[in-house]
Amino acid sequence: MVVSEVFEVLYSPVKAFKKIVEKPDFKGILLILVLFMSFTVVEQYVVASKLRLRTASPDEDDWTESLSNQHIWISNDSPSLDETDYKMGNAVGNHSVKSLVFNDTSVWMKLTDIGSIDCSIDEGYKELFFWIKWTHENGSFPSSATLRLFSDSETSYFERSLTDNVASSGEWSNATFNVGMENQDWNSIDSPDWQSVTGLEFRLVWPATANLTMKIDDLRFQKYASSLETGAFGGSIIGILMSAAVAFSMNWILWAGILLMIAKVFREEGGPWTRFFFIIGHVFIVSVVYTIVSTAIFSILPALNIPSKVWPPPTEGKINATNALIEERWYPTWAYQLYTLLHPVFILFNLPVYFPLLREIWTVALIIVAMRLLRGITWGRATSISIVAFITRFVLKFFFGV
Repeated sequence: MVVSEVFEVLYSPVKAFKKIVEKPDFKGILLILVLFMSFTVVEQYVVASKLRLRTASPDEDDWTESLSNQHIWISNDSPSLDETDYKMGNAVGNHSVKSLVFNDTSVWMKLTDIGSIDCSIDEGYKELFFWIKWTHENGSFPSSATLRLFSDSETSYFERSLTDNVASSGEWSNATFNVGMENQDWNSIDSPDWQSVTGLEFRLVWPATANLTMKIDDLRFQKYASSLETGAFGGSIIGILMSAAVAFSMNWILWAGILLMIAKVFREEGGPWTRFFFIIGHVFIVSVVYTIVSTAIFSILPALNIPSKVWPPPTEGKINATNALIEERWYPTWAYQLYTLLHPVFILFNLPVYFPLLREIWTVALIIVAMRLLRGITWGRATSISIVAFITRFVLKFFFGV
C-alpha cells in the first residue's frame, strides 16, 4: 500500500493524500529517499559519461618551455627558446622552441629523451597536438613537410606528411593528429611500436637555399577520458549518495519548517509536527521524477571533450572557455534546449539565479493539496500558505544558498 500511495501522489494527489493523512507512514518517505539517492547516482553517472577530461603528456607544456636535460632538442642549428613569439592563450607557458638556419635547403628539429610514450589502443594516448610556424626569406612554401615519431631509435619510426597542416610563411598553424595502431595515416619504417614512442622530428624542405626558421609550441600527446573510463567515478559513489541524502533532507526539513511557521502565522493548527513532516515529505516524489527526466534528456547530449585546464572552471576565463565548448557542441541540440527549460536561469539584481522552476511549481501544487487535506482548510487558504512558503523558500535559496 505504501508504494502505491507514493506513486499515486503523482497522478491522483487528492486521493493519495486522503489516505496518507488518515494513516501517515515513514516508510513512504524512506522509499522516496532511496529512489532519489539511487537516481541521483544514475544522473551523475550519465553526466560523468558526457564529460571527458583531457590527460596530456607533458601536462604543463614542458617540452616547449625549456631546453633542460630532461628532454633534448637538437636541430641543424642550435635550438633556442623564443620569449616573444608563442601561442599566447593556447599554450600553458610563454615560450616556443625555435631553430634558425642560414643558406640551407631545410630546417628540422628533433625532440629526444621524452621517455616512452604509450600510444597503444587500450590505455595509450590517442592524439598528438602542436602548433608550428615557419618563415622563409622569400615566403616560398616548402616542397615537403614531414613529421616523424621515433620508437626506441631514430631508424625505427612512424612518418606522415605535414604539408596540408602548415600555414603560410610567418603564420602559426595548429595540428591534431590521431596516433595508435588503428590509424592508417602513418607510414611505418623498420617496425616501430606504438607502445613506445621515444622522440619526434619536424622537418621542412625547400628546393633552393634560403634563410629559414621553424618554431614549435604547446607540443603534447593527449587523450580524453571520462571518470567512468579512469575508474574515478566508482570512488565517488558514496559521496554522491551522502550528498543526495543531505540535499533531500535539507529540502524536506526547510519546506516543512517554513510551512509550519507560515501556517501558524495564518493561525492554522493541525496536530503533532512529526505527523506534519511525514505527510509533507511525500510531495518530494516530484524530485525523483525530475531527476529521472533530467537524466534521460542529458543522456541524449553528445560527449564533451574538456581540456583539463578549463575544468573545473573556477575563474572567469575558464568559465568562458567551458561555455564556448557547450555553445559549440550542446547548444544547437534540441535535448540541450529542453534541458535548459528544466534548469531555467533568472536574472535578479544582475545576478544569475539557477532555480528549477517546473519542479518547484509542481511541488507547490502538491503542497497545496496536502495542506488542504491536512489542515481541513479551504483551497484558497491552502494556496495562500503554500505561495508565501514558496516565496520564503526562494529568498532563502537565493540569498543564503540553502
